[in-house]
Parts: sequence; structure tokens; C-alpha cells
Amino acid sequence: MAPRSLEAPPEPVRHSSLGTSPPPTKAKGQPKRLAEICSPWAGRQSPATRHEEAALIEELTALVGDDDTNEFERRDVTVLITALRSGLSLPEIRVQAPGVTPARLLAAHRELERRRAIAEEAWRVVEAEPGREAVVDYGILAGKLLPAVLTQLQMHIDDDERLTFEIGRAADQIARTSRRVLMLEDRVADSADDPERARELGTLLYDVYGHGAWSLETFLPPRVGTLVPLRLAALLGEDLTAVRRVS
Repeated sequence: MAPRSLEAPPEPVRHSSLGTSPPPTKAKGQPKRLAEICSPWAGRQSPATRHEEAALIEELTALVGDDDTNEFERRDVTVLITALRSGLSLPEIRVQAPGVTPARLLAAHRELERRRAIAEEAWRVVEAEPGREAVVDYGILAGKLLPAVLTQLQMHIDDDERLTFEIGRAADQIARTSRRVLMLEDRVADSADDPERARELGTLLYDVYGHGAWSLETFLPPRVGTLVPLRLAALLGEDLTAVRRVS
């Protein structure tokens, strides 16, 4: 099988990194779920829906106009991801992250989406052409989004029959997980008029302890806002051993 032309993400530019802090210690009697939300910023504390993420990018694109750029720093990535996890509007982002520019936020999102899409397409190749060659040729890229799945497949790399079976089983699990997560995201969106309920449901998608549905091993992130810290770091080429649970 001749490898398809999937452009690999370039080596990461060594941007200055915005520091992160561990989650605050939970006071006795404090409701656990609210403590798990993850964001130090004020706001509704429930993640942006896919429609809200698309609307934010549309707003940034219109605002940037001719001042478009491809440049961004790690700080811009952190602001973007934190804002999406917190469901913040653009005015709220600018208040809570002074100095951030729309053009850099847009550039960060565009590059993350490019890398995410490449990794997703790599998995689709493995799924469509199950076998050793596909795993060897595309496994590293696909593993940026599905590290546990690809590690499991590598264990059967020399057994073609078993490898084909395991790829099919993984594909089924990934499809089921994606459907369940989409249903949960819809429940969050439907709870927009009940902020407390939306926050509670939001923690089922993402929390700082890695217990949310977006952190499941068989979840294939369909958009930037669903990237958890380990997948985000893998896409950026960062040292995974140094990644905390808060990005």
C-alpha cells in the first residue's frame, strides 16, 4: 500500500509557555462536581458547544479581516482552549485575558484544527485499510489523538489476522463513543437555560482529573474545543511527561 499524502505537522515552534497551576485544594463541604470544572476564569463554567465554537471562530474571522496572521504563542493556545472549556464569549475572553489579540487566537485555532484533522485522517486510513502497513505508515499521526488505541494495535503488529480484527473492534468502539459523547454534548446545549445543570453535565465531558468523556481512550476529538491536555500536547509536539491535567 503506497502511503497517502498526509502532511505531517511541522516541528513545533518553541513559543514561550504560559504557566499553569494545579487545581485549587477543595474546601471541605464544597460540591465535588463544581470543583472539577477546571477553569480559573469567571463565566458560566460549561464548555462551548460545537455551534458556539463555530460562531466564535466566525466572529474572530470577521473581526480580524485583513489583519490575519499565522503567528501565535503557547499562551494564545492556552487562552483559546480555556475559553472554549469555559464557554466564554469573545468580549469575556478579552476582559479576562488582557492583551490577547483576535488574530493570534484565530491563528492558534486554525493550526490546531489543521493538526487535529491530519491525525483524524490518519486514523481513517488505518480504519479503511486495516493491516500492518497502515499502522506502520499512519500510526504515529493517528496516535496523537488515539494513543491508547494505537499502543494496543502495536501489540499485534506481527499478527495480521489479529491486527485486522483489533482495528475493526477499535473502529466500532470509537464510533460508539463518538455517538454517546455527541448525545451528551447535546444535553449540555439543551441545558443552556439552566446554568447549574449545564455545569453539572459539562463536568461529564471534561474535568481536571481526566474523568470526562472527552478523555476516554476511544474518543476521537472532532473539533479543537474537545481536545484534552494530553492530546493537545501531542499535537503541539510537547513533552508528554511534563503535561499536567490542566492546560
